[in-house]
Amino acid sequence: MKNKHKKINKFSLNNYRIRTKLLLVYCFCVLIPIIFTDAIIIYTVQKNYRENHIRDLTYSMERVKTNLADKVNNCILFTYNLYSNEKLNEFLTKEYKNHLDYYEHYMTMLKYNSLNFNYNYGRIYKIIIYADNDTLVSGGSIAKLDSAKDTNWYKAFLESGQDIFIYSYYDSAKKYIPGSGTSRTISIIRRLNYFDKQDMSKILKVDLDYSYMLKDVLNEKIDGEIYVKNKKNILFSNKPSASGVREYEPASSINSDQATMSMTFQTGFEEWEILIVAKETPFWSVISKNIWLIPIVLFNFFIPTILIFLIGKSISGRLKLVSSYMGKVENEQFELIKIKEGEDEIGKLITRYNMMVTKIKELIEVVFKGQAEKQALELAKKNAELKALQSQVNPHFLFNTLESIRMRSLIKNELETAEIIGGLAVLFRKTMTWGDDYITVEEEMEFVEKYMDIQNYRFGDKIRYYHYVMDECKKCLVPKLSISTFIENACVHGIETRDKEGVISVTVTKKEEYLLIEISDNGKGIDDNRLNELKNMIEGADSSMLYNTKSTGILNAYLRLKMYSNSDILFDIDSKPDSGTDILIGLPFNKRDK
Repeated sequence: MKNKHKKINKFSLNNYRIRTKLLLVYCFCVLIPIIFTDAIIIYTVQKNYRENHIRDLTYSMERVKTNLADKVNNCILFTYNLYSNEKLNEFLTKEYKNHLDYYEHYMTMLKYNSLNFNYNYGRIYKIIIYADNDTLVSGGSIAKLDSAKDTNWYKAFLESGQDIFIYSYYDSAKKYIPGSGTSRTISIIRRLNYFDKQDMSKILKVDLDYSYMLKDVLNEKIDGEIYVKNKKNILFSNKPSASGVREYEPASSINSDQATMSMTFQTGFEEWEILIVAKETPFWSVISKNIWLIPIVLFNFFIPTILIFLIGKSISGRLKLVSSYMGKVENEQFELIKIKEGEDEIGKLITRYNMMVTKIKELIEVVFKGQAEKQALELAKKNAELKALQSQVNPHFLFNTLESIRMRSLIKNELETAEIIGGLAVLFRKTMTWGDDYITVEEEMEFVEKYMDIQNYRFGDKIRYYHYVMDECKKCLVPKLSISTFIENACVHGIETRDKEGVISVTVTKKEEYLLIEISDNGKGIDDNRLNELKNMIEGADSSMLYNTKSTGILNAYLRLKMYSNSDILFDIDSKPDSGTDILIGLPFNKRDK
């Protein structure tokens, strides 16, 4: 009984290493299922690709068939208009006295039929009507029948014995006549015998626009070759060598058995056939066109492998680490295991080990801990004293000093100086005590006027300032110091460095749903390179740029305006050297009391 028990334990999973167990789990529960699943996915993708490819080829063939048949059938319908046109029949059968008499009747005839109008459809390249009338003058769309009797198309038409006939042929003479169209020609030929069924003297020949029809084939972007043929010739093809100036290839050069798919269709009174010869797509080409499969396969393979490896390393590695630190405790070395413990059972074991070591060290180092606490208290006391000293420095000291200087100026009757110092104190107070970020246009313009008073005090009549604010715009809210920033920039960079008189103007108006702010100066302006830098900076502005640019004032103001308007802002800057600078700001109209 004992021997049997030992034999059973020998094959127990408890006798295998953790890494071996994880490897078994990986092989039978991950690797083999992944290989099987990925094989099914790849097979399904390849099958779907082939089905989609066949469907796309079918759609292409249907489009080619529909487009070509429509063009031919529409042109045939057009011939019926001329076939039954009484005015045209009278014109063709009339005996004319001279060329002038012919020309007058020709112009009258054109007014009552659509002989020229249908060229605009793009389907018809040329229309010629041949008539057995010696008084006709060949030209335009009219010709004598004698001029066609020696042509191949006329002979083929007579041999067909049909009243309406589709004929494709190669006209080599067109190669040497500019503007005569492609040498490949597809024509619709019919007798104009509506008024006399036995009449053989009038024939209508309509040449279709071969290039226009060829586009229907060339526009089909498929991985294969398209051929459209009749019994005699290959009429159209998407091969690079296909061209209207080359002779037709014989229909026998392509066999229907070689085609991936084919279709016959009726174009008027002739049967055409479409053949598609598609290339067989190799397996790796399908994979390359479905490149997303590769990351999935790699993901399915590598992620479980890496995960099993990391799990095995996490378990065995931490257990070895705990074992080594327990050995240090035996030698009275109380060291913490400085790793992320984790929340599993091994992590809890490490946490409890660290707690045990910490408590032992606290008991041993209680004296050192007390000394450290004492030093920390002294440091906190000094920090408190430093903060108390810092709090005594207050912006009110600056305001009170300015007020004292202003009062002494008033006592000495220096009224202008006192007024400027008072304005300067207001500016300092507004800039140093921020308060609300948004103020009304009226308040902002008062701040601008204070600033311009100081500039006039500095420079006298060198700077002139004009402003206009529409009444309904005065209560609109704008970011604080937004307008004054651009005014300051105009003074410092535009006016101060110039010798001539400077003019700065501000206009605030409303246009539709926008508050428009226009700021102009006649200062030194901005050169083209710097102007482009400013525009690029404004276009891609963000807060991180405030630390890397010299134009922080403009950038800061623009960012605050942009945040205020939820990015619904119009901003444009225009400047030329020695001609001043114009800035236009547009904000959503927001009229409400502060």
